[in-house]
Amino acid sequence: MIRADTIRHSANRGKGERVLAFSRRYRACAAAIAASEWRAFFEAGRLGGKYGNVSRFNAFCGAAPAQMARAQVAAMLGSFLSNRQNEFRETVTRSSLPGDVKHMLHTVNRQKAWFSRDDVILRGGDTPLPEGVRHLARSIMRAVLKRHRRPNARGIAPVLDIRVAKVAPATGTSHGDLWATFRFVGEKAFSIPLHSHAYWRERQGKRCNVLQIVPDQRGFGIRLMTDMAEPFAASRAAYQPRCERVGVDFGLTTLMATDRGDLMGRGFLDAMRRIDRQIVAIARHRMRSGGKPRDSLRYRRLAEQVRGIVKTRINTALNRIVDLHAPAELVVERLDFRMPGLSRRLNRILSNCGRAAFRAKLADLRDRFGVETAEINPAYTSQECSRCGFVSRDNRPSQARFRCVSCGHTAHADVDGAKVIARRRSLGLDFRFTARGQVLAELQRRSGERQGRHHARRGTKASSRQPKPASQRKPVLQGNEAFL
Repeated sequence: MIRADTIRHSANRGKGERVLAFSRRYRACAAAIAASEWRAFFEAGRLGGKYGNVSRFNAFCGAAPAQMARAQVAAMLGSFLSNRQNEFRETVTRSSLPGDVKHMLHTVNRQKAWFSRDDVILRGGDTPLPEGVRHLARSIMRAVLKRHRRPNARGIAPVLDIRVAKVAPATGTSHGDLWATFRFVGEKAFSIPLHSHAYWRERQGKRCNVLQIVPDQRGFGIRLMTDMAEPFAASRAAYQPRCERVGVDFGLTTLMATDRGDLMGRGFLDAMRRIDRQIVAIARHRMRSGGKPRDSLRYRRLAEQVRGIVKTRINTALNRIVDLHAPAELVVERLDFRMPGLSRRLNRILSNCGRAAFRAKLADLRDRFGVETAEINPAYTSQECSRCGFVSRDNRPSQARFRCVSCGHTAHADVDGAKVIARRRSLGLDFRFTARGQVLAELQRRSGERQGRHHARRGTKASSRQPKPASQRKPVLQGNEAFL
């Protein structure tokens, strides 16, 4: 359970250039290792892992840095392929293939043997899978991989241990609180001063003698690592859940809503729209002049501002939910953080940084407090009534208002969506790998059964017709809803 903190440094120009030069060599080494790993993956079906031989890459930056680069590349590619493995599973599950073929494909996927030369055998059997199934698995995986860009190893931020970089407290009168000493192959050792801050000094945990170099537009930054295993174990033991679960829905005008009625992150969409107009204008200007938007410093700063806003809003909202309700479990949708009304360019930025920030924060809450996370399929959560389960597009007369055309239930649309999310979890209806059409059919079946039981209890005959739209029938209001 490692946490990283950015620490200010005051390296002079010469030392800064030496650090950046090493970072470029380290990244070139990582890119060469990644290319070798991809070649092995497609030829033999397996990655080499972080403990593979790196002797042929030592010329880039030395033996020890090459081993560190290999470990980072292995983690990066492993995470990428793990996500593609989930997509493979979803693709097969939602397909119309026969059940036995799906079972064989899932076996290939579970063993990550898409391109392997070895035989794949079903559990409890002794016959290898047919070549036709293996060929289909390779074709599906190639199609899944084509949807995404491969991770760029040239963007890796070097993580260096004591063999290359060492951090020690400053002694006597010094320029900083800490000194970072670097020993690069073929160069004389040198040190740069680091300036800690109160947040880092107050952070509990065991200091790791590991640092990370983060090249940026202004040069580079330094991050120091802290092992938080012991403090997090104590915080998990002290955490006392006050409720079983809280459903969380993502909205537009509000970033998050809970099934308890909380609306958090208001004004998020307005902030994104303001930045979107600036990003689109810069992109158009750069493209008319024959350049790329990323060449603009202002564009890069706006993109960084978006990432900062998204991360801050997500962390603040989830922290507030845990403070208010102390749940044992958070139930969330599987979303890609794309918002209608924004440009494709900004949606791409939001999708990339939003998913990463959200997953990182959920992982932090699990490590820190033991709060588990459950994901459900987002299909029709915005159109399903949390009271009667009826699904209809007419249930959303506006973006912020929900009104069921079947039972007359009214609520804030995002809050009702959060209640649907929590309700599906309590009923075991996560639909994680189910196609939208199948989700709708199951929801309609369950809604029809509930309607039939309701009419049976009242001694009336259930109607097979769909309810009339709200404009054609008298609304049914309950309690305080009569004032809406």
